[in-house]
Amino acid sequence: MMRRWLAPWVLACVATLGLAQEARAGGFEVPDMGARALGRGAANVVGVEDGTAIHYNPGSLAKMRGTTVMYNHGLMWQHTQFSRATLSEAWGDDAGTSFDPVSAENNLFPILGTLVVTSDFGLDNWTFAAGVYGPNGFGKQSYPSYGPQAFMMTDLDVLLAYYTVGAAWKWKDVFGIGAVVQYADLMKLDYAVLSDSVVTTGLSPVADPESTQLVTSIELKDRTSATAQIGAWYRPHQRLELGFSSRFVPVYFRPKGGVSVDKETLVTEEIKVEMDLTLPVIVRGGLRYIHDTGTRQWFDVELDAVYESWSMLKSFDLDVQGQLNGQELQELSLAKNWKDTVSVRLGGDVHPLPPYLTLRTGAFFETAAAPKNFSSIDFPSFRRFGVGGGFTAGAKGAYLTVGYMHVFQEGRTVSEEFGKVFGQRPLRPCPDNCDGLSGVVGNAGAFKTGYDLLTIGIDLRFRELLAGRRAKKEAAKPQPAAASQPAKHGA
Repeated sequence: MMRRWLAPWVLACVATLGLAQEARAGGFEVPDMGARALGRGAANVVGVEDGTAIHYNPGSLAKMRGTTVMYNHGLMWQHTQFSRATLSEAWGDDAGTSFDPVSAENNLFPILGTLVVTSDFGLDNWTFAAGVYGPNGFGKQSYPSYGPQAFMMTDLDVLLAYYTVGAAWKWKDVFGIGAVVQYADLMKLDYAVLSDSVVTTGLSPVADPESTQLVTSIELKDRTSATAQIGAWYRPHQRLELGFSSRFVPVYFRPKGGVSVDKETLVTEEIKVEMDLTLPVIVRGGLRYIHDTGTRQWFDVELDAVYESWSMLKSFDLDVQGQLNGQELQELSLAKNWKDTVSVRLGGDVHPLPPYLTLRTGAFFETAAAPKNFSSIDFPSFRRFGVGGGFTAGAKGAYLTVGYMHVFQEGRTVSEEFGKVFGQRPLRPCPDNCDGLSGVVGNAGAFKTGYDLLTIGIDLRFRELLAGRRAKKEAAKPQPAAASQPAKHGA
């Protein structure tokens, strides 16, 4: 007969097979994953109390006793609008052409999922975990194929999951350390952009389906990468706790695949493509104040800082082999020139009715990864500020958590002279074949972006769930008869 502590782990393995097909993400992650973390303004490195510890701080897994199952499901609304600038006089007959603003055709992304199971297996100081999740980002975008934004991007579809196992150890309630290893599965990376198949010189600054332009769709995948994280916490005082964690191994992908175009007669042989893609090192640290009177915990406040090394990704360089319109294709390069980012996060919980109700709120600020002149609609990582709130309610081992966050991003306006996102010409690249010009400036215009995130989570804590049943069993056991007392003399 299967042991009771095995049942949640079997459940997790079965559910993981289905969840992995939904763990989507898109390039830059929006802070951050998990219903509880959203409500705290993503300040969750030190005070993480659920299965999302495999992402925020593996060392905190050791605080979780018994066996738990956590499932979070998120919704993300993306608000992105691009208004392309009126063409300047440099474009001759096309000068003065203006464009209507364009927005993504699908601004709701409904399948951000996280599933984690933890158990101490009856051990006093150890906790083990297994789970799967996708980074918190907008994984599917679609814009008009020949819209004014088409020189930056027309479609994006990314499917990425981290399959995770780990363990943590603690010394009393003073110190803990843990680690996780992660299998990174890039199941899909589809990216489409408008390019020009012209074999002569000259540039066309207006997207036109009747011209030599065509939508080029790049379809890649790499299912064989890995990474690892470590984390630790230290509580030197009843009211003070420190935490640290790091994804110290970058995620190296070498996705491969093919290329298709919307004008198939121009493809004279199969086109193959591959590229290098590296996701960054991440370092998190935080300080948490816990207002604990000895009889109960009233509230906590946490201040975190997060560093991500996005500067290692300067461009998407694609090695292309094949022919288009009878001509050998050149390598493609989508310049990014990203910068490292730093995020500051402040948030906490209040416990008005412990353990039945917890309220929380918080906020964060994050610097931009994309320089202004490299702004693009595909991964609009601009300067951000987010405000969140939420609650946890429940009893006897079953808890519902709801977290909401609105993310504001700076508005940006890029001029033709300043813009650095150019239209692609895989047969006759610029500037050699473009009269000395660098190409059509695809990101000249105004950007308005922002996000709304809502995540709902269910936590099952089996030690609490089974406590009542165990108490009933103990009460139902026959009690030993009381020993008879000898009669007192002289009665």
